Amino acid sequence: MTERSCVFCGGRDEKENLLRWVAAGGVLVPDWTQKLDGRSVYTHFDRKCLCGIYGAKKVLSSFENCTSFGVPQEKILDFVRTQAEKSFDYYFSICRRSGVLLKGQNLIAEEAGEGTVFAAIFFASDASDRTVRELEKKTGLKGVKTTLSKDFFGKKFDGRGVSVLALKPSKQSEKLMFYMNLLNNFTSGDI
Repeated sequence: MTERSCVFCGGRDEKENLLRWVAAGGVLVPDWTQKLDGRSVYTHFDRKCLCGIYGAKKVLSSFENCTSFGVPQEKILDFVRTQAEKSFDYYFSICRRSGVLLKGQNLIAEEAGEGTVFAAIFFASDASDRTVRELEKKTGLKGVKTTLSKDFFGKKFDGRGVSVLALKPSKQSEKLMFYMNLLNNFTSGDI
């Protein structure tokens, strides 16, 4: 992995955890897939850095013939949320099909009892405290209580509410965790 610096705050992180911006056709555009050709800069996904790049005069002037942004400042948070939801859905589907994503208290407890190791456990915002305590004890993991509801998780499966998800270790589950945390932060207002 290669570290990059946020052009706004100067903080460093792995480039896959940052939003890449590329000069294309005279405008600076967010490159969600990090695959566009050309010179680029990076920002964190937090509100301060996403919005701050628009006020950083040196950013546009550092790119030849780049005079504006491809996404207006007032739309950048919507753009990032929409892209995060698409990426979440993509990795959710992959993890579900490959069997690294499990849903439901009973199935997760059963798998943990058989020795399955989990990378993470996510609880819906409306999961009961009892469910949280029991599964944390059974799996030996501290779960993440999200701001996402049972209905949100349930829509990704069969429409019935889902209070808990568990991820087995894999590259795809790492990506899903990243996008779940990003969506969780959007829902909680931290971004």
